[in-house]
Amino acid sequence: MEDVRIEHRYNASDFKLGNHHENVYQMLLITNGRIRYRVGSKTYETGRGGILVLNTLEEHDLEVLEYPYERYMVRVQPDFFQNEVKYPEVIAAFIKRPPNFSHLLTVPEPVWNYLYDIVLEMEREYNAKKKYWELYVGADLRRMFITIYRECADVMTMKIGHSVTVAYNIMNYINHHFAEEITVDKIAAELYLNKNYIAHVFKEETGYSLIGYAIALRINRAKVLLTKTDKSITQVAAECGYDDFTYFSRQFKKSTSLTPSAYRKTHADEDEEQKR
Repeated sequence: MEDVRIEHRYNASDFKLGNHHENVYQMLLITNGRIRYRVGSKTYETGRGGILVLNTLEEHDLEVLEYPYERYMVRVQPDFFQNEVKYPEVIAAFIKRPPNFSHLLTVPEPVWNYLYDIVLEMEREYNAKKKYWELYVGADLRRMFITIYRECADVMTMKIGHSVTVAYNIMNYINHHFAEEITVDKIAAELYLNKNYIAHVFKEETGYSLIGYAIALRINRAKVLLTKTDKSITQVAAECGYDDFTYFSRQFKKSTSLTPSAYRKTHADEDEEQKR
């Protein structure tokens, strides 16, 4: 799986994007048309000049309001992103989720044009894949998000302090260990911090409880394995950190309203319909 993926899409008509999630950080730049974008319970309308950011756990759908619709999508694996853009205050758009958070970023036209030029440069590097292309794209990511950090005061100048660094470190730990046995005590011990403190900070910064975030990662991973592989549901459960198949099924249904087998069948039917 590539660490970075740059996608360009142009549709003259009849484009639909149903509710789904992806296990990557995403940034969407709208270059033509107008869309209605739903992320969880929030809805945004935007056109050329719009920038949307999504983390790995956010389900979203899109409705095109005006054609032609054209956009660039930058998809980045969280590990790669966090290694390339190391400062929590710069990547706050993928960490902080207070109630008033906006996934839609607003920048002046010259800044948007600058970001657009960076994306085009990333696309050229991605398509050519010359030696060290990922390092080149990593440098572009830093330029892009430093610019966003400087320009998007409404998102980036929320209280950024030690608590964001703590949330960032917790998120990074859970991202790497969610399939293992995870407890608040274990995370606190790994980070040498008080368990009540980390539980409070993580909830306040991300909107998730520690265990809730780990469960969300497990369920999202299960969705991918169910739809992209032919592994048995028992194997899927084990790979996602569940020794108890019944408990896995119960948690999966609580999250998706479907049993694992029904989820697999539903998405298999959708894929077959799209091929027709």
